[in-house]
Parts: sequence; C-alpha cells; structure tokens
Amino acid sequence: MSLSLGDLSSTSGVEQLEKHLADRTYVSGYEPSLDDLKVYVALTKVPDGSKFPHTQRWHKQISALLKESFPGSAHGVSTSSAASTSAPAAASAPAAAPAKAATPTPAAAPAATASKDAPAKGEAAATAVAVQSAEDDEVLSNSDDDEELDLFGDLSPEEQAAADEKKRVIEEAKKRGQEKAKKTKSMIVMDVKPWDDTTDMKALEQDVRKVTHDGLLWGKSQLVPVGFGIRKMQITAVIEDAKVESMDGIIEDEIVRDGESEFIQSVDIVSFNKL
Repeated sequence: MSLSLGDLSSTSGVEQLEKHLADRTYVSGYEPSLDDLKVYVALTKVPDGSKFPHTQRWHKQISALLKESFPGSAHGVSTSSAASTSAPAAASAPAAAPAKAATPTPAAAPAATASKDAPAKGEAAATAVAVQSAEDDEVLSNSDDDEELDLFGDLSPEEQAAADEKKRVIEEAKKRGQEKAKKTKSMIVMDVKPWDDTTDMKALEQDVRKVTHDGLLWGKSQLVPVGFGIRKMQITAVIEDAKVESMDGIIEDEIVRDGESEFIQSVDIVSFNKL
C-alpha cells in the first residue's frame, strides 16, 4: 500500500490521517511498522480526541509500544541544532590570544527549571532516532555485500552485545504488536435502508444476517422511522480486525450487491469504533 499524507503539523494533514485510521488499527498492515513510527514522529502534538478520536487512539497505542520498548524514564534531554551548526565555524576560526582570568559565570540553571515541553521534545527526538536507526538496519540487512563492505573488522564484544539487545527489543515489540492485533476488535453501527415503504423489513434483516464470515458477529437491531412511512434498520456488528480485512467490501459485495438486493437500497456506516 502506497500512502502519501499531507503536513501533519496542520489541521488538514491530521484530518487526512484521521480519515485513513477510521477503519484501521495501524497506518499500514495489521501490526506496528516503520510507517507508524514515521507518522508518529511527524505529529507535532497529541491529537485532540474530540476532533480526531481514531488518530488519538492510534497515537496512544504507538506511545504504549514505545514505552514498552524503552522502559527508562525520560529526564527532558534536548538537543540544539544551533550548537552543531556553529561548531565548524568555531573550529575554523584562528586561535585567539589567551584571555585574562575572567570572573566566574553563574552556574547553569538546574534541569528542574527547563521548559515543560522538554520531555516531550526529548521523546520525539528519541523516536526519530529510533526510526532512522531501524531504517538503517533494514537497509543493511537487505544487502548481499555486507562482508565486502565491512572495512573495520568484526564488532567488539560490547558492540555485538548492544546489537543483540537491540534486535531482541525489536523482536519482542513486534511479537507484542502481533498478539495485540489478533485480539483487536471493532464495533460498527450501520443504517440499512429499504427500497420503499412496501419493503418487508423482517426479510431485509434476514438478508443482512445471512451474511457470515469468520470474525464477524451480528448484534442487536432496531427499526428507525425515516419519514413518509419508511423505516430503516439500524444494526450493530462486531468484527475481529485481523480476520475481517474490509467491512466496506462485505457491504458492497454481499449485502447491497451493487444494487441487486431485493430488499436493500443502501447501507451507511454510522460509527466505527475500536473496542
């Protein structure tokens, strides 16, 4: 699946992401991936749940996975690009004459006085580093010439231990994501509209419930007046996300059947919520 999202620091970009996550647990596929990390890093703040409920649900889930992979406590570490960009200029400048003894400068403010946003920025920076590191590992693992490109010999015991630990953490996070994906369910409320006021609504309900799939469970239903003597049926369904790939496909191909259903004119999804 190829996906191109807009600027996630803008409302329109988050709205696009919200629409994409409306019927998905993750950005792509059925388990956490680098795509989720890339989008997570691109978001500049936690999504507003009242406006973007699906995006906030996804954000909380990815945050939980990251916390499991990085159990240490954040202390508000931040970096400054200004220091790195000014370093070359300082290195290239001629050596200055020794200065006279200067008066001691005041001690730097303690970490407790740092901006409240520092921990969040530190976490975002750490996540960005994790994304880049994971991408680098993926490129290296796909190369057939690793031995020829090894210019510095074997890894030291400490480097090998760090590499093994990193691999273990990634594998465990992947397994946890797979297990959670298998257990994730969604509840869908649909409006099923008849052709007209002469439609047999009991037959309409039977026509819907006869559609069966592994991972699909039909719930309660009720008739709701529309107007001019016409009633629609509102019905609930619970699906296992890992087993039901597309509820839209089931509606179009097996319930509405491209307008060929004797009883059903159309089906609208009223709500789609993760359980």
